[in-house]
Amino acid sequence: MFVGHFAIAFLLWRLFPQVPLPVVLIAVSFPDLLWSLLVPAGVEKVRINPDSPLQKFIVFEKFPYSHSLVLGSVWSLPVGLLIAGLLNTRLVVPVFVAGSASHWLLDTVVHLKDLPVLGFDGDRKVGAGLWKRGPVAFVVEYAFYAIVTLFALSGLSLVYALILGGVFHAINFPSFFGSMRKNSVKSSNGYAGLALLGFGSFTLIASLII
Repeated sequence: MFVGHFAIAFLLWRLFPQVPLPVVLIAVSFPDLLWSLLVPAGVEKVRINPDSPLQKFIVFEKFPYSHSLVLGSVWSLPVGLLIAGLLNTRLVVPVFVAGSASHWLLDTVVHLKDLPVLGFDGDRKVGAGLWKRGPVAFVVEYAFYAIVTLFALSGLSLVYALILGGVFHAINFPSFFGSMRKNSVKSSNGYAGLALLGFGSFTLIASLII
C-alpha cells in the first residue's frame, strides 16, 4: 500500500492538530523509509521479478526491523522522541508510534503472508493478499484514501489532497495491472530507491500544499 498510508496521516493530523503535518506524514511512511535504507545496506532483502511489474510477484524475503508490528514500533519510538525533543511537543511520541504502527496494519490487507508480527526468527507472518487481485487492490486503495481524506480534510486542502493522491496512485498503475511486459525496476536497490523517492516526494509536496 502507498497512498492509503497518507490518508491515516491526514486523519491523525485532524485528531491531533498540535502535531505538524510533515511529522505525521513521516510517521506513516516510517517503515518504508527505514526499509528503503536497510535494503541497500544488506540488512533486509527483497526480490523483484524482472519479467513483471506486478506487485504480487515481489518477494519480501526479510524485513523484520522495518515491517514487523512490534520491532518496527520499537524502532519508531526513539525517532518519535527525537522529533518531540526538537519540537518540544510530547504528543509527537504516541502519534508517531501510532502512525508507524498503522503502516503495518494497512499493509496486512494487501501483502501476501510475509509481514512478521514480532520481528524475530521463526515469527508468524500475516497478510490477506489483496495484491493477488491487482485491479481490485487498485480501486480499494484509492477508495480508502478518498473516504478517509474526505473525513479528515475540508476546503482546498481536501481538493489538493484528493488530486495529489490520485496522481501518485496512478503512477503505480503498472504494478496493479501489469500494463508493461517487463519490469522497469532492475534491482532490489532500485526498488528501495523508488520507495524512498515516492514516500519522500509525497510527504514534501503534501506538506507544501495542504
